[in-house]
Amino acid sequence: MSNHCRSQLLFDLRAPINYRQMQNSVQYIPFVKDNENKGFDMHVHSTASDGRTTPKTLAKYLNKNGLSAAITDHNVISGVKEARDYSENIIPGIEVSALEGPHVLVYFDTYRDLSAYYTASIQDHRGKCPHMAVDISTEKIITDAKNAGGFVIAAHPYGYGVSVRGVMKGIEAGVIDSSVAGELDGLEVICSGMSMRLNMRAERYAQKNAVCMTGGSDAHVLWEVGRAVTLGYENQTPFEFLEDVRRRKTGVCGVNRSSGQNLLMGACMTPGYIPYAAPAMMIHARQSLMRMRS
Repeated sequence: MSNHCRSQLLFDLRAPINYRQMQNSVQYIPFVKDNENKGFDMHVHSTASDGRTTPKTLAKYLNKNGLSAAITDHNVISGVKEARDYSENIIPGIEVSALEGPHVLVYFDTYRDLSAYYTASIQDHRGKCPHMAVDISTEKIITDAKNAGGFVIAAHPYGYGVSVRGVMKGIEAGVIDSSVAGELDGLEVICSGMSMRLNMRAERYAQKNAVCMTGGSDAHVLWEVGRAVTLGYENQTPFEFLEDVRRRKTGVCGVNRSSGQNLLMGACMTPGYIPYAAPAMMIHARQSLMRMRS
C-alpha cells in the first residue's frame, strides 16, 4: 500500500464516518451499525453449500444485529428459501462456479425469479462435487442470468491464489475472452478473503469502467458475516437496496481477513469437501489443463 493510502486509511479510521457521503465510493474500514445506515453483506454462505452456519441461524443473526445479507451458496438456492422463513433481510442470490473456474454472483429482486433461473439454467448442470464447477462457461452463465433478469457481479474478480476463481483473473489467464468483462454489471471490490492489493485493483477497474461496486465478506462461518458490506439505509428493503446498487448510489466498506483468519475459515470449510475429494481433484485437474492449453 502506498504511503498516501496508509495515511488516508488512518485518517478515515480516526474521523467520524458519514456513510451518506460514501455513494459510489470505497472505504477500507469496518462497518459500524448506526440508526441511519444498514450493512448489506452481499456474499454469504450457509450449510446449503460449503458454509458452516444453517440458514435459520444466519437469518436470526441478521435480525439480531440489524444487518441484511445475500445468501449466495454455490450452485444451489435452498439456503435462500429456508432463511426467508425467518427473516425479511435476505437478498435472493446464488454464486455459480463456472466451468473455467471463476465464480459469478447473481442477484434477483424476488425468490421466485431466482428459483426460475436456477431451475432453467443451473439445476441440471451441477457436477459430482456440488460446491464446485458446473458444466457451463462463464460467458453463458452471465448471459443466461441477465436474460432471466438477474444482476451479475464478478465475485473476488482477481482471486484466489493459483486457481482461477475470478472473472478478471480468468481473462488474464486466457481461459475467458476479454469481451466477457463488458457483460458484467459490476465487480465485488471488497471481498474479505482477498488481499487489500487485489481488492484495490478491482476497485480501480470498476471506477475506470463505471460499473457497479459491491462488498461482501464471503463468509462461510457466522463470525465473518458483515466484515465487508455494501451500504444501504435503515428500513430499506432488499428490493429497494438492489435498485440503489444498480444505479450506483451505494458505497462499499469493509476489511480483509488476515492470513491466519483465512486459514481458520479454510479449516472450517474442509469437512464439507471430504465426501467429494475425488471429483474435486478431477475438476481442479481439468481447470489446470485449460489454463495450460491457453
